[in-house]
Amino acid sequence: MYTKKEGNILMVRLETGENVLEKLKEAAESYHLATGVVLSGIGMLKEVEVGYFHGPERGYQRHYLPFPCELASLSGNISKQEEGYNLHLHVILIKPDGDATGGHLFKGTVHITNEIFIQEISCPIFRKKEESGLYGLYFT
Repeated sequence: MYTKKEGNILMVRLETGENVLEKLKEAAESYHLATGVVLSGIGMLKEVEVGYFHGPERGYQRHYLPFPCELASLSGNISKQEEGYNLHLHVILIKPDGDATGGHLFKGTVHITNEIFIQEISCPIFRKKEESGLYGLYFT
């Protein structure tokens, strides 16, 4: 992982085999990021698990993609919580046949490279479990 911060923008380059979620948490921690918005993320991922939320009764339907996919878009937010960093990230992936898929990112391993830009914002946020079963976004 290579990182650099210029002003309120954190630039992250991930390499083959790195766990995208773990490395983004590590980058946020090393720069003491309280809240960040993922502006852009491109590259390739493999061993990806994404989900679609069906509601409180059914929860997430998860899909596993073991093969390399083009990471067309990564977006979401990062927030520091009492228990550590919370990453709420969504992806759009292009499969080898050209079809697109995506959803909430649960797992992903970098295939070749990822280039990610995160904007730090000054408004702290926290998450609280709601009736839906999801953790809602709140501002302090």
